[in-house]
Amino acid sequence: MYVPVFGCPFLAFYCIITPGEKSPGVILRFVKGRSINMVYARHQSFYIRDKWFSKGLKAVKQNKRFFFEEFAFETVGLGKNMLESLKYWLLAFDVLEERIEDGQRVHVLSELGEILFGSDRLLQRSESLSILHYHLVRNRKDLSTVFDWYFNRYKETMVSKGDLFNSFTTWVSQNEMKEVSQNSLKRDIDCLIQFYTKVPDVNDPEDVLFCPFTKLYLMKSERSGERDDTIRKVSPEISTIGNSSLYYVLLDYDRISEDRLIGVDEIVNADNLWGRVFNLTRNRVVEALNSLTTHDKYPIEYIRTNNLDYVRVPAISSVDYIKGELLKG
Repeated sequence: MYVPVFGCPFLAFYCIITPGEKSPGVILRFVKGRSINMVYARHQSFYIRDKWFSKGLKAVKQNKRFFFEEFAFETVGLGKNMLESLKYWLLAFDVLEERIEDGQRVHVLSELGEILFGSDRLLQRSESLSILHYHLVRNRKDLSTVFDWYFNRYKETMVSKGDLFNSFTTWVSQNEMKEVSQNSLKRDIDCLIQFYTKVPDVNDPEDVLFCPFTKLYLMKSERSGERDDTIRKVSPEISTIGNSSLYYVLLDYDRISEDRLIGVDEIVNADNLWGRVFNLTRNRVVEALNSLTTHDKYPIEYIRTNNLDYVRVPAISSVDYIKGELLKG
């Protein structure tokens, strides 16, 4: 339930009190009008592995109570902590929803989860990976704080791993009401880096301990001798991200005006849009926008107002759009 903790009811600050299990690294963040649970290290230090996504969606389709079963980990061949990690990733990707049915907690696939299960559950298409990456950064459920911070708020494009950790620690200390474990923050930074850099071992064709999101080429980790690794943000080619996923992000933007206009500068610089989410330069943003003006069904339109460039997007939901794009192959 929501409980006001400060002053005037018209400008109240609220904290949320919910019963349930204790989880590592969960902190209450206070904001005007609502509260957000800032979550750290819920991934159990495991980045998502190849084939995990498919295993998780399939298991939930077959059994809504799968993640609550005592021996579910044996069913999919994962350890208990790995299974907890898989559940976390599916929730953070917004492809899994938890609800109460007949007095029991269950999981069901979200509309996006159903689309990906039917079209690309093995995550072989760059568009699928890009959309899931976007949902981590978008962080609607506040489950993926470190991804939101790194892509939306952290401005450095090249940094040592140690300095990256220090910057994250500083930001957390400035935005949290309580102290967060340094170990939790370190696990988050380690997982963030591995998520985008852990590639298959070229000398081992059976290596499955890689993360499929490395295919997006959004980050590079470089050895620096005895010093900390250097972490770089990478601006990928538009073809690597996929026009369909870029269009999906535009349509999902929650600040579209009533006349369906979005500023080009906004697309480059605003949180949860192309420049931040995919490290895209202005030139690449314009390149992608130009290609979307020729979309066969939903072309965008350039508008120039008061010497500023805007694009007008059609009135279709992001989910309805991507359903048509992915399912048509």
